[in-house]
Amino acid sequence: MVELLVNIGMYFWELFKVWISTLFVVPFTHSDMLWLLIPIWTTWFFAEFFQEKNGTSMGNAITNSVVVIWGSIDCTRQTVGLIVAGQLTSTFDIILRVMIIIGILSYGVVIIVLGLKGKKIVKYIGRIREVTYAFAIFAPVFYNAVPFSLNHIIGAILFFPLFYFAIELFDRYTPNPKAVVNDMGKKKEDPKEFGSEDLSSGFDKGKNEELGDFKL
Repeated sequence: MVELLVNIGMYFWELFKVWISTLFVVPFTHSDMLWLLIPIWTTWFFAEFFQEKNGTSMGNAITNSVVVIWGSIDCTRQTVGLIVAGQLTSTFDIILRVMIIIGILSYGVVIIVLGLKGKKIVKYIGRIREVTYAFAIFAPVFYNAVPFSLNHIIGAILFFPLFYFAIELFDRYTPNPKAVVNDMGKKKEDPKEFGSEDLSSGFDKGKNEELGDFKL
């Protein structure tokens, strides 16, 4: 029993090493990826701490979808390049890569469609941390920097909550930047500017003014 638990623990440790290396180590060993990942990570940082520190809006979520859509296009470019160069010959690997590309692209399109329909769920599935993660975790695979494996997929799914809630805790226990504080203050002072005015109150006001002409 002890040996089994040790083996399970070692397996999870190996998954964690693959995961952490894919996100934060491998990109710095392949400069080609940095031209794409640095803008994506930079965009994530500023959007996370200056726009989405206290949640996101539908508009932000729709805008964030551009990251994964562009990422799927770049992954397609890399896959085609590897096939043409003869570095990717396995039919199975090609099919898996195409399936992931379709998944990433579909994710971005779904965010846009649901956002345009006004579905509130996009505020949860379209945050910048999620769309950044969806691309960053698979980019090294498409750049042929790490081997594509089942462990990579398992690690990506298994440790996503760790990535998500680590950022959530950081957001919660760090002070808001002045820009965020100012925006929050403006929202309280002038709700019309943020489109949160109660339309029914305006209707009632107009109705009362109209009936006021008949009061004695």
